[in-house]
Amino acid sequence: MRPLSEDLRQRIIAAREKGAGTGEVCQRFGVSRKSVQRFWKQHRLTGHCRPKQIGGSRRSRLRPHERTLRRWIAAQADLTLAELQQRCGEQLGVKIGITALWHRIDRLGLSYKKNDARRRASAA
Repeated sequence: MRPLSEDLRQRIIAAREKGAGTGEVCQRFGVSRKSVQRFWKQHRLTGHCRPKQIGGSRRSRLRPHERTLRRWIAAQADLTLAELQQRCGEQLGVKIGITALWHRIDRLGLSYKKNDARRRASAA
């Protein structure tokens, strides 16, 4: 879903500034009551009513702790993702999901829980 145009937002703000009520404005422009309230509040707080960015990349919460992750994995290579997740919460104060943690480790080029017996093509 795309955000409402800035032009429509400005017309909603102008109508509210002229004294029209929230219900009247939402009927006139065909938007929800909550949207009118949100645009009005944003205008009062920031002085504008531009839409916020949708999508884009986000930075990992573990980015500042890369050195610590490397150290943990170097010291104990058989740590599971669940154990790493628990350590991140307890020692770093960072709550992170298993998938996000895996992406961070993968991006760092680290691996974990290597087991040579699993790599063999033939019987051990």
